[in-house]
Amino acid sequence: MARIVAAAEDVRYADSVELIKELSAELAALYQVEDGGAGFHPEDVEQPRAAFVVARLNGYPVGCGALRPLDVSTAEVKRMYTRSDYRRQGVAQAILAEIERLALEFGYASLKLQTGPLQPEAVKLYERVGYYPIARFDGDWELVHAFQKDLTAAEIKG
Repeated sequence: MARIVAAAEDVRYADSVELIKELSAELAALYQVEDGGAGFHPEDVEQPRAAFVVARLNGYPVGCGALRPLDVSTAEVKRMYTRSDYRRQGVAQAILAEIERLALEFGYASLKLQTGPLQPEAVKLYERVGYYPIARFDGDWELVHAFQKDLTAAEIKG
């Protein structure tokens, strides 16, 4: 049986770049905007206590996510993406689990994230794995859904 492996990789590797490009194009089309980048830049994860995670199935890149610092105790989950043919197979959960593991390793107490109103599947996933709604913490788009998860060693499974 195939196993999904999520691990930190270089954000500038070809697979990482392609996943980010696909996600940005998908979000641009979904929200009918020119730039689906959501304010993410590779430099965001090329600093201490940050990471870019790629999920692979039999070595093939099927999804990604990023962890970037907000402050000394809080980090943000960005660029969560699963290729369409691999959705509903645990890819996003594997990415989140690795991001949460890394966040705890880096000494963060909580994670925050934001997603849009046209992504109800993402909202359901975040709620299912313990994220709770909070007020928007970045940007000026009122329709954004913001979430937080408080990290404890007992909850994070490696």
